[in-house]
Amino acid sequence: MRRLWSILLAVALAGAAVALQAGHWSYDRAYGPFVRNGKIGRMVTEPRFTVQVEQVVTARTIRVPEGPYGARPQVIPANGVFVVVIATVAVRRSPEYVAAARLDTRYGHYALTDKLGGSGLIAPRVTTLGYVRFQPGMPRRGCYVFDVPPGALAGARFVLSDRDTEDAAFGHYRDDPVRFSAEARVDLDISAADATRLTRTAATGYGLPEAS
Repeated sequence: MRRLWSILLAVALAGAAVALQAGHWSYDRAYGPFVRNGKIGRMVTEPRFTVQVEQVVTARTIRVPEGPYGARPQVIPANGVFVVVIATVAVRRSPEYVAAARLDTRYGHYALTDKLGGSGLIAPRVTTLGYVRFQPGMPRRGCYVFDVPPGALAGARFVLSDRDTEDAAFGHYRDDPVRFSAEARVDLDISAADATRLTRTAATGYGLPEAS
């Protein structure tokens, strides 16, 4: 009988350990980000910013106008297809950049394209919202541009965050997830049929809307 009770106790302890492990929050879940989901056409409100995605446009090539110092117009081709997310963004409390934008797809995450030129200090020839420093009470309308494979369009979601992992580049938190950030995830409502249509009708020489 004592042996039976020992076995039952061991089984119970093992079950409790498994339950405790299953109930333990992962690091990502415990430390952020705080996510708010939305849909295209509807405003998503976060503590520090709002975003409303108005339209999604696709393009095979983007036309960049002439620039200063004699820079000539350019036509920039996509590796796959450019996805142009047209949105209005506003900050609610203090001047800031809305730090990180990406496109979440069945193939993974895609960052903003670097084909338009520019860098962390120099804006591209066409100013997208990724280079705008927002002021409270002054919504800005413009676009975010991604270069993705055509097969990635269906089910894609646009994601905007108020912080970036680059904010924690040193010390103990290096390469951590975005800790305690606010993150808006907008379903672009692109079905398989929509993805086929958007790929087939992708524009040639599309002119990006400047941030206004």
